[in-house]
Amino acid sequence: MQRRILVLSSLSWLAAATLAAAPTVAQPATPRPATRPAPTSSAPAGAPPSPSARAGTPPAPGAPQPTPGAPQPAPGAASGAPQPAPGAPQPASGAPQPPVLVPGAPQPPASPVPAAPGAPAAAAPGPEGSLPAPGAAELPAGAELPAGAELPAGAEPPAEAPAEPAVTLKRGTETWSTSLSNSELGPPPAPAPDPARALDGGSVPRGRRGAIGVETSSFTGGDSDVSGLAIALFARVPFAEHTFLDVRVPFGLAMDERTDAVLGNVMLGAHHVGRVGRTLWLTVGGAVGLATLSGQTHDHDSYEPVGASRAYWDLHEYFPSILPIHARLGAEAHVGPLIARAQIEPVLYIPLGRNDEYEVAIQHAAELQIGHGIGGGVRVQGMALVTFDNVDIRHAVARNLYVLALEPFLAMERKAAFVRAGLLLPFDEELGPPLDHTWGFHFTAGVRTD
Repeated sequence: MQRRILVLSSLSWLAAATLAAAPTVAQPATPRPATRPAPTSSAPAGAPPSPSARAGTPPAPGAPQPTPGAPQPAPGAASGAPQPAPGAPQPASGAPQPPVLVPGAPQPPASPVPAAPGAPAAAAPGPEGSLPAPGAAELPAGAELPAGAELPAGAEPPAEAPAEPAVTLKRGTETWSTSLSNSELGPPPAPAPDPARALDGGSVPRGRRGAIGVETSSFTGGDSDVSGLAIALFARVPFAEHTFLDVRVPFGLAMDERTDAVLGNVMLGAHHVGRVGRTLWLTVGGAVGLATLSGQTHDHDSYEPVGASRAYWDLHEYFPSILPIHARLGAEAHVGPLIARAQIEPVLYIPLGRNDEYEVAIQHAAELQIGHGIGGGVRVQGMALVTFDNVDIRHAVARNLYVLALEPFLAMERKAAFVRAGLLLPFDEELGPPLDHTWGFHFTAGVRTD
């Protein structure tokens, strides 16, 4: 009987506590003040101060007031939290209390929920420095293994992140190293120029590049009043890679008792410059004449001195009544400040008109120059007149089978223009000896076309 009375009494107290706490739980909890004022004499001991009792805070209108005689929360308990009913079993002291959930306040992390029997347990975080078990997520690219950690069996090492280019900045005696991306670094610096290509336009030496210019040669007889002047306008026009079209238009003036002007055989051709090795270039080409000089309209005195002004080099340009076919083969090598050149050019004279004899001449030369931009050197040239022992056309070179000449020269090569001047000294029996019988002045100038 006493047990029933005790149970009914507990149920009545539990119902009264539930009715008293229901309006408080429905209202949002207010922030807990930093300090709590001491209770006044008008308030019952142990009761929390009303909102109006707080300094400077008016009571919120419509806020529920605690019911007189209702059980009050313990000091320090959160407002709105349900209180255990009198007579209900109390938790033991020191036992973990359940957290009080306040709307709007940061919530504590949820404790892990125990797994059901037979279900796989979630992977627990390992101690610091340990690696994930096999089958776990792989390390991201660029991640490093912790110190002292070992890679488990079957696991793949982390991929290496692409290294950024390192840049070293120097200022005085201090050095800083930094890492920049390709976009921040900009384009790579241009490579240093190769000394062997200091005169190149692309991969062709400047002396072999395209040009438009004029070439002159003068001749003066030592014991006579005969003199001659050869003027040739030339052009080397780029046609394809390292291939050029050649045009030469020769003129001439012969001065003896009178002055005669002649138009030589105009030459049209092409040549190609190929690089062999690092400092060697080969030139292969040829040309065909237009046969504009005729022996029927010009006397031998009008073209012989003009051909002699170059020691008979390019004699086919001032030889009448022929159709010349000119082949060219040359080489140029650079060794430090030295430039060596060599050339051999056979020429076939096809007869026209009253001329019935085919002639063959092989002109060849070698020269050595010191200096690239501005330099000087010497040229040695020869004319092998293989078949000129029997010539149908009257000419002073007939029965003269070889002509040798020496030419010291100065040259200046620039990217856009060039100039060359030399003193032509023939060693031929007819034209020599040098500076005694005859001498000539050779001059070439022009501008580049590539």
